[in-house]
Amino acid sequence: MSSVAPSPASPLTAEVMQIASMTDPVLRNLRITECYHRLSVAMARRTGQNANWCTFATWASKQAGQTIRGEDILDRVDTRSKETERLLHPIRAIWGWLVRRGLFNPKSVLGRLTHAIHSPFDAFEFSSDAVARGNLKVFQEIGFQFARYLEQCPANAAIDSPQFRTFQSGLREGDPPQGQTLLRKAFERYQQSSLNPAASAQPILLANLEIGLHEQTRLQPEIREAMEAGPKTADELGVKALAKFFPWLRFKLVYRVIAAVLSLPARRFKKYVRDLICRVVTEALMVLTFPPNLVIQLDRNLEAAVPASLQNIDDPALLRLVSQFEPPAGTLDDCGARDWSDLKQRVHFVIHLFRAFQERSELFEAPFSAEQVAVLMGGGVPRGNL
Repeated sequence: MSSVAPSPASPLTAEVMQIASMTDPVLRNLRITECYHRLSVAMARRTGQNANWCTFATWASKQAGQTIRGEDILDRVDTRSKETERLLHPIRAIWGWLVRRGLFNPKSVLGRLTHAIHSPFDAFEFSSDAVARGNLKVFQEIGFQFARYLEQCPANAAIDSPQFRTFQSGLREGDPPQGQTLLRKAFERYQQSSLNPAASAQPILLANLEIGLHEQTRLQPEIREAMEAGPKTADELGVKALAKFFPWLRFKLVYRVIAAVLSLPARRFKKYVRDLICRVVTEALMVLTFPPNLVIQLDRNLEAAVPASLQNIDDPALLRLVSQFEPPAGTLDDCGARDWSDLKQRVHFVIHLFRAFQERSELFEAPFSAEQVAVLMGGGVPRGNL
């Protein structure tokens, strides 16, 4: 496996807190993604070439950015014909221009206008908001702990050293979503791996999965909210539209007459909107892209090969965790998460994903170009593929 490429100094806690305090969800997500990458590289320099949790978080956060910026709908318009592609090209350019000028920033004039205007596409705004809040929640907690770990614990510090014990004391006992015992265990395994990187494959996988289980438990409300954005919007759309355009009719007889006349076509339209938005939002949330352009469908069984070091698991703690989510021996093991809002299905898929891709060196590639990072650090949303 190739060595990890040189990288700027790892982000410290002050930078993580500064990023988490940003109010523009688009810019904040881009900074989170870039920060995860630097944390990932800094961790790999300690624990060896295996992908750590931040490595996977980099690409999950980058994928989340697609939903946060509202790009999913454009990606799911039929582009099979040249005419459609020619039509979409200027739309994509205009969409990028609007995003860079605060389309989803609640503090910008454009962002407030977007929020005030109700349409069938409100679901994408609701889904974007839920994903952005989840992206922030995880970074604010777990990203902060990675930065604190790198800042406070030397790579050669023993498990019982004052530095590591001080770090551990900052993590709460108990199960998620409020407790952080899984994080405590994971960072102990990372520290042990930094002392013996050559024997770290299974301990690193276990640490990654412990943090992944904590993360997915914490994200459950936001994931469910994002998945249910379509039905919620479809149910509210008709009432919102009538009240918005004819507020002066709301308490008059004519309002009830119009509502009754429009009820049948409104029900049909709501069903169409519900089906369309449910499908598009679900498809948007059920894909993950790894470099180089490897698209992974989260609702399908993962066919990627497992590296030799992880084919035969003999770590007792790792076996116990995996057995909670794997089917009984001798039965079909299909890890595709048909219902992404189901925690057990998500974690089952994550187990297969982390295990198969732990030794893929390409996951350490930078998510953005040097030019894009320079624009980010200057407070702007870069052009190009994000």
